[in-house]
Amino acid sequence: MDVQATREALHTRLATLTKREVALSKHLRGEDGRLDADSSDRAAFIEMDEVIEKLDDDARGEIVAIQAALARLQDGTYGTCTGCGEDIAEKRLAVLPHTTLCVKCAA
Repeated sequence: MDVQATREALHTRLATLTKREVALSKHLRGEDGRLDADSSDRAAFIEMDEVIEKLDDDARGEIVAIQAALARLQDGTYGTCTGCGEDIAEKRLAVLPHTTLCVKCAA
């Protein structure tokens, strides 16, 4: 496994999610100007808030998972399943680099 490439990929994804989370939070707080729209547009925005809140929650969860993966890279435990202690397959880590579980334990 290329640890440096993994670290860079995690940092890139973290930056993307952080920007998205900031934008979603601004939107939910009405800081993006949406509340200044006419009443029909404002009603449509408010209807979408439930979906946006879910996206915001998902982004926050993934940010936490990526930060934890970066910490595991730092302390040398990255790639070790927290369920059984075995190595997580490189193919699984390539698809889901912040996973903490091998396929067997995730099932």
